[in-house]
Amino acid sequence: MSTPPGPTVGDRLRSFAVFVWNHDEKKFLGRGARSWAEIGVFYLIYYTCLAGFFTGMGTVFYKTLDAKRPRLTGDSSLLKGNPGMGFQPMPDVEYSLIRFKKSRESYKDHVDSIKKVLKPYIQAAAEGGLADCAPYGTEAVEGQACAVNIGNLMSGCNEENDFGYGLDPPRPCVLLRLNKRQILHNPSQIYIQCVGENPADKDNLGTDITYYPTQGYPHFYYPYRNQDGYLAPLVFVQFNSVKSKVALMVECRALAPNIQFDRADREGGVHFELLIDVDA
Repeated sequence: MSTPPGPTVGDRLRSFAVFVWNHDEKKFLGRGARSWAEIGVFYLIYYTCLAGFFTGMGTVFYKTLDAKRPRLTGDSSLLKGNPGMGFQPMPDVEYSLIRFKKSRESYKDHVDSIKKVLKPYIQAAAEGGLADCAPYGTEAVEGQACAVNIGNLMSGCNEENDFGYGLDPPRPCVLLRLNKRQILHNPSQIYIQCVGENPADKDNLGTDITYYPTQGYPHFYYPYRNQDGYLAPLVFVQFNSVKSKVALMVECRALAPNIQFDRADREGGVHFELLIDVDA
């Protein structure tokens, strides 16, 4: 007994064409005009209600937010009340080693990294408009940001000496910046202290360390309240007596009554390595 032949390709195509448009029953994709109208009205109402729901929830959510102040601050925030600290130069974000030789090519990326951070500060100083809060007794007007004195900041570390990397012997400068903090009780100053992490690092780093413009951040830059034009204060740390050909682990801490230092979580300070690969 022979097997009846199956449908040919032509039969399949004709069957599909009838499914797409059935001329006899006036159906498109298996549905008539009434069925398409009913399902169209259903989904129109469904997605309109869905869009209205999300719009309403979004409106309620944004009404609870303050454009000038985060909802969670202090110990309730992810920072747990402690600021983070960044440093430059950091040409490669994957490494914390600052290494250079005598040739300018070896430290050109370090210089460019620092210049990139300083650019908005130099521009703000040229434009003016921010409050001059120096000397330390002067307070900023409520809602107004204090200017960063770029001249004092760059008095010892500047482009003329390639931020200390081009001096002979080298006296490298490292730029430190605290992140923007929303809540910070005003101490007289947030002090900065940079030391070697281990006894050998302390010996090879030396004690001749200079801070520009001062050894810390003045109180009038805090608290940060999203003031227009606000720029976080900077401190240059210049290491004047580093031993060459020795890799050093350096730790810089922010010291204030309400800042806790945690080496494991990198809170309240920063760590980097320093290697002057130059013959003494």
